[in-house]
Amino acid sequence: MAVNKEPSRLRRGKAFHKEMQGDWVKSAEGEIVVEKGITKPGGGKGRIDIFVEDDGDNLVAVAEVKNSDWDKMTDSAVRRNVRRQIKQIWDYIESQLKVEKEVSPGLIFVRRPGDKERMKLIEDMFEEEGIAVVWRDESIEERKRR
Repeated sequence: MAVNKEPSRLRRGKAFHKEMQGDWVKSAEGEIVVEKGITKPGGGKGRIDIFVEDDGDNLVAVAEVKNSDWDKMTDSAVRRNVRRQIKQIWDYIESQLKVEKEVSPGLIFVRRPGDKERMKLIEDMFEEEGIAVVWRDESIEERKRR
């Protein structure tokens, strides 16, 4: 019997990733592609976690699934990670703009940080770039209340 040597955090992240992709495949409208391969603006290769295209529309959605543990990061690491994730999403956006698509970008995180100020910082940084943030552990009603 093979022993899985992956850290438990990585295994949980992969499971969350697959769960989110499965949810989108089952419930989202349009053509759903998981792990869609793209060419980044600089020529490198990338993979969009969840890509949605409506046949009769020029709009596509790109969504990344992340298992970031914001509570374990320093403030500077939070900012660094957000900037890295913004760059990743913008590579995906630009790959679609290049083929004349309109893009609705977003990230899905497994859970909110415990510190509300940190959560606001993260959301504000993404919002400045036009990127939506969804916290899997927050209901729509909770989001509306805040």
